Amino acid sequence: MRLATVAALGVVLLSGCLGDDTGGGAPETSSAPEPRTLHDAGGDGVPRFRVALPAGLRIEDGFSPPAAPGTPAACRKAPRRAMDGNTPQLSWFSVPTDCEIDAQANRNPANGRHPRYRTVADIPPAVDKTARTVRTPLGPARVFTQRYTRCTQTCDHFDEPLAVITLDKPADPRHPALVFTSEHGEFSERDLVQLISRNITPR
Repeated sequence: MRLATVAALGVVLLSGCLGDDTGGGAPETSSAPEPRTLHDAGGDGVPRFRVALPAGLRIEDGFSPPAAPGTPAACRKAPRRAMDGNTPQLSWFSVPTDCEIDAQANRNPANGRHPRYRTVADIPPAVDKTARTVRTPLGPARVFTQRYTRCTQTCDHFDEPLAVITLDKPADPRHPALVFTSEHGEFSERDLVQLISRNITPR
């Protein structure tokens, strides 16, 4: 009787193991790659590149950053934006090294003043401590997330991933870096890393 019980238990355990090996439980699912559209970008001092963005996004100029009277036009150049309807998803820009920057806005971005970095040296030390380096087809990038605040009657806070790419082959020595910003955190940091490492190519 005891031997029969042990044998039966062995059959049950073996069946369980076989069930695990053959995919027992919830089946794994795999999602199809998200449709993407290639866009030409760069120029005007910035290396020309192609960026593959989620299908349906359109590219347009954003808003020129606030600047003091007499600021050269190159220092007020609006970023390029990827838009979903009226909602900005992603922007990119390159600030010439001879332009002044707003260090306070870079430390505490708010109310239309997103960080604007000329090079990685402009990243505030407290922020850079949280950054990691990622290799991209255009050069190494420092990737991090910064808190952006927008206040009207109340204040909203957004964690915005950014990537500052130090260009391997600058088209103009005054433009040694290219900065991507996930506006209002529409792209997660993981999505931003995937985009700059896999979905941008020189042209």
